[in-house]
Amino acid sequence: MLRLLTRTTARTMTTKAPWHAALPKPKSAPPQITVTELRELAKTKKAGTEFIVVDARRADFDDPGSNFIHHAAINLPAHTLYQTLPVVGPLLQNIPQVIFHCNSCKAGSRGERTAGWYQDYLDAQGITTSKAYVLEGGFKALKAETPEELKEVAV
Repeated sequence: MLRLLTRTTARTMTTKAPWHAALPKPKSAPPQITVTELRELAKTKKAGTEFIVVDARRADFDDPGSNFIHHAAINLPAHTLYQTLPVVGPLLQNIPQVIFHCNSCKAGSRGERTAGWYQDYLDAQGITTSKAYVLEGGFKALKAETPEELKEVAV
């Protein structure tokens, strides 16, 4: 029997599971923080000890116009954050506000997922010295509202 290969069946045959399929869904739903609130935080708090921004982007760093990072950010890609929490968690756990973002921070996004995993880690360890937040609008909002606070990254 000959079966015709349609565009739909070809797409189904080549569709991979999403990157997060093998990882647990976060239990926590950290609150959002706006770019305006982050800007005010950066004026009154010390980056790296009183707050930090975690950029959860990975490959999209290479996209034209996206090779920038917030001046108070570190890049911890979502694709590896969960597996590295036993090492990353202790490094961040004394920073009161840990703000996660990806490209847009929509529902179910890398930013939301990584913030949830970090908060789950804190909760499981009974750590109350740190709290996870999600940056509303992600990198796109940062770039639109505060381009002067971004640094270019060589890719």
